[in-house]
Amino acid sequence: MLELIVSDMDGTLLDRNVHVHPQNAKMLMKTYNMGIPFIVSTGRNFTEAKALLDEAGIRCPIIGLNGAILFGRNGEVEYEVALPDETAKNIIKKGTAEGYYLEAMTSKNVYSSSKKERILGMTELIHRQNPDLSREECQQRATQSHEVNAIEYRDDLLDLIDKDHQNILKITVLHVDGQKVLNPLAEELKNEFKNIYTTSSFENNLEISRQGATKGDAIKKYCDDHGYNLENILTVGDNFNDVTMLEMAGYSYAMGNAEPGVKDVAKYETDTNYNAGVAKAIADALKRTQTI
Repeated sequence: MLELIVSDMDGTLLDRNVHVHPQNAKMLMKTYNMGIPFIVSTGRNFTEAKALLDEAGIRCPIIGLNGAILFGRNGEVEYEVALPDETAKNIIKKGTAEGYYLEAMTSKNVYSSSKKERILGMTELIHRQNPDLSREECQQRATQSHEVNAIEYRDDLLDLIDKDHQNILKITVLHVDGQKVLNPLAEELKNEFKNIYTTSSFENNLEISRQGATKGDAIKKYCDDHGYNLENILTVGDNFNDVTMLEMAGYSYAMGNAEPGVKDVAKYETDTNYNAGVAKAIADALKRTQTI
């Protein structure tokens, strides 16, 4: 019996236009009516995720920021795992001094050090999903997107800690040269700060959170708290920040568009996010568990 469905968003639940694929929404309504609950597990924060879920008529708990925070169905924070203040400050100082573009996430919002860089990052993401579109079309979509206009821009991200007294849950470092630059930076940070966890959700970013703030940790805690058996849950994702939740689930699916290393971890493979891979993974798991 399938007890719980958990899905990543970008590259998974969302289609090439960064909306929930209609077939995915239809399947989730079907399983909801069957009594099988659904959770989103994403690198996004609550406001970023909720806008897209609302658009599709989906209301569910949200594991955000790669597992650093859990929001209930009504947006209340049920728990969070924050970076120590000094660790967060030192990472921000280092990234700023070395010229990286940085974003910091708290329970309240996403904060960016540069709107221009945020637009460039979103343009690249949209272009990867829609290679047939021109750069100009992708940039126009990015400029008008919720992901650009719903976040806050700060000249100094340290003010979040020193002046606003907010807990930093995740820091994202972005670089145009991708993992050939970011992988060495990740190793350098892990050697310097023993209490951090690093991962990536696409080629050009590095995501830094506290140890224990992974999607896998969050899902295990959620299942323990609600009495779900990990062997009877479905998880589906496409990138390396999904690996910890794919490793623990009885029914784990890598998207057809997933990174090769992610496919190696998952038990099964489904279709791409363009072709409603989440809906197809759920249909397959329902058959395997004889739920239908």
